[in-house]
Parts: sequence; structure tokens; C-alpha cells
Amino acid sequence: MAEFDFVETDSAKIYTAIVGSLMDSVNEPLYPGDERRIFGEALVSVLVALYSEFNDKMKQRTLKYARGYVLDALGERYAVYRAEPAKAKANFRFAVDAAQTGNIVIPAGTRITTDGSVYFATQEAAVLAAGSTYVDVLGLCTEGGSNYNGFAAGTIATLVDLIPYITSAKNVTISSGGDDCEPYTEAGDDRFRERIRLSPATLSTAGPENAYRYFAMSADPDIIDVAIDCPAESPNVVNVYPLMKDGTLPDADTLSKVTSALSASDVRPMTDKVTAVAPTQVTYSINIKYYCTKDNEAATIETIEGSGGAIEQYIAWQAAALGRDINPDQLRRLILAPSSGIGAIRVEVASPAYTELTKAQVAQLSGTPTVTHEIIA
Repeated sequence: MAEFDFVETDSAKIYTAIVGSLMDSVNEPLYPGDERRIFGEALVSVLVALYSEFNDKMKQRTLKYARGYVLDALGERYAVYRAEPAKAKANFRFAVDAAQTGNIVIPAGTRITTDGSVYFATQEAAVLAAGSTYVDVLGLCTEGGSNYNGFAAGTIATLVDLIPYITSAKNVTISSGGDDCEPYTEAGDDRFRERIRLSPATLSTAGPENAYRYFAMSADPDIIDVAIDCPAESPNVVNVYPLMKDGTLPDADTLSKVTSALSASDVRPMTDKVTAVAPTQVTYSINIKYYCTKDNEAATIETIEGSGGAIEQYIAWQAAALGRDINPDQLRRLILAPSSGIGAIRVEVASPAYTELTKAQVAQLSGTPTVTHEIIA
């Protein structure tokens, strides 16, 4: 869809319209320095700000431009809701100094903290049996999000809800599994927007491709793309290929969740046999040499080889979607004409070579990029 505006926000056009209207009203030219022209010029910045705000609010009424809470409201129309942050988890060991003669119950909801700011709570009641000195139980962080991953074993070790005879409680595994899901960021909004866009397809009972994509993407917040394939020799077999963040392949647990989500009685047509399958990775290498001037050498190296530079952008672009052909021309474009910074004058791409991919394949970098450069006058 082409870009559009509900009202004019170009300051030059608004300036011309205001000054021209004033001149028409007084029926004489208004030269620079004229008080009436100065007044009109002062109105330009005010009107540009007002029109821009009005334009933004109107555009947010459309799915393409909506963001944040406005996007939530649009999703509610289709009963599609933003995925809540997933909570990090870890195994906790509750221990006593000496074995007791009776059982000790660890109630569900028992809290353990790091420093009083991050809390984990047990998910079910556990029993430290008589004669034992410890028992392990699963605990979830009380807040969702990826910020609570990575707490090393033994660092969550302050028992908040004291239990008689329990002398220590600490995590024995690294906390993991926390996910921001669909946060109020550009990336989170984009994923949520795509699910809203796919949701009308779920109204059909005929098993449309977009319906399967919608339910598959809703099964796990880390799924960024889904391909659907129905083999010609097996018309009632539906293969679903989910792709995870950073182009990684789904594990067995994710495939099980996708299969379960697509097998519900109100989702899967009775005649379809649905199977979640991991996509196939097609590897490629990067071997390039680019040319730059002496004056721009440092800036060019940073733009191409630095963090977030052209090479990293290309690797991320290739891995961001299924069926995206390995295309060296995209790498050339990012090196020669970067959106920010100074690009190279010329580039020689020894690899990758152009390779067509099927909808069930994803490109994956193999090894470390080989990158050299040469200074030319």
C-alpha cells in the first residue's frame, strides 16, 4: 500500500497557502518584513504541528499505522489480543541443615528473591520428605519478560516467605524462558499487527493457508514466520513450517505446541492431517572485498563491518523469513547504498551466489564472513 496522508503536512506548501491567502485578502503583495507577512509566517509552525498531530491520529485508525494501545483496540475488534510477556523459570532447592523426622510442606506461591526487586514464586506445593535434606521445585518469576533470564545458579537465594526448619532456598538452574512476546515497541507492534491482519482468515472452516499461519504464530511468541505446504500427492496433509527469531529452527516443544494449536476441533477441518515440521536450513557463506577512499576509510568500515552494519543487516535479513532467496544483490545494495553512513565505492562479492529457496527453507550463514577492503584514490 502506498504512503498517504489525511491532511497536508508539508511546511513549504502550508507556508505558500497562508502567505498567498493573506496577499489575496489584502489585494497587495506582502514583502519580507511586512508585519502582516510576519504574522502569517508565525502561523505556519503552529499549523504544521496541529496538522501533523491530526494526521497521525487519523492514520492510527488504520491497521497499517496503528501502534501501542490504539493497535490493541483494533485487535479487540477481531478478538485478537497482544501476547502477554512470558515468565522466566528456574528450579529451586529448599534445604534443611539436618534431616527432620516429619515432612515439611513448601506451599505453592512461596517467594524467593535476588535483592528485593526480582521475585520468583513456586508453582505448586512441594514436600521435603522426612529423612531428606532438600527438595527441588519449579519457580516462575512474578513478572514477565526477557530481563529476568540469565540469573546464574545460586543468585536467587533470599527466602521471602519463611518456612519452619528451612534454612536455605536458592535456584539450582539458570533462569530462562522469559520473553517480551509482543511488547509496546516497533517489533512487538509489527508482530501483533501481522496476527490481526491474518485473523479474518480464521472465520473460514475450509482450512485456508492464512488461518493456519495465524494459529501457528499465536502458538508461540518467538515464531516470526510460518510456511504452509500441502503436498500434491497427499491433498489432505498439511505441513506447517514455523520459523523462530533470528532464523533459528523450532525445537520439539515448539513443534508440539504448534501441532496442538492447529489440531483443535474449532481450527482444523476434519479431513486435514496437520503436522508441524522444522524448516530446512540452506547455508551460505560471505566472502567480499570492497573499495573506499582514504578519507572515508574509518567511516566506511564502521558502516559495513561495524555493529549493526551492512553485513549484520544482510545476515538478519536473510534469516528473517522463510523462502527468501539467497540474494547477493541485497548485500551489494546495503554495502554500496546504506541508509545511514558512508558506503563503499565498489564491491566484489565472491559469495554468496544467488540461490532460490522453497517456502519451507530458510537461509543461514555458515562460518564467519570473510571481509577485506582496499583503499583507492
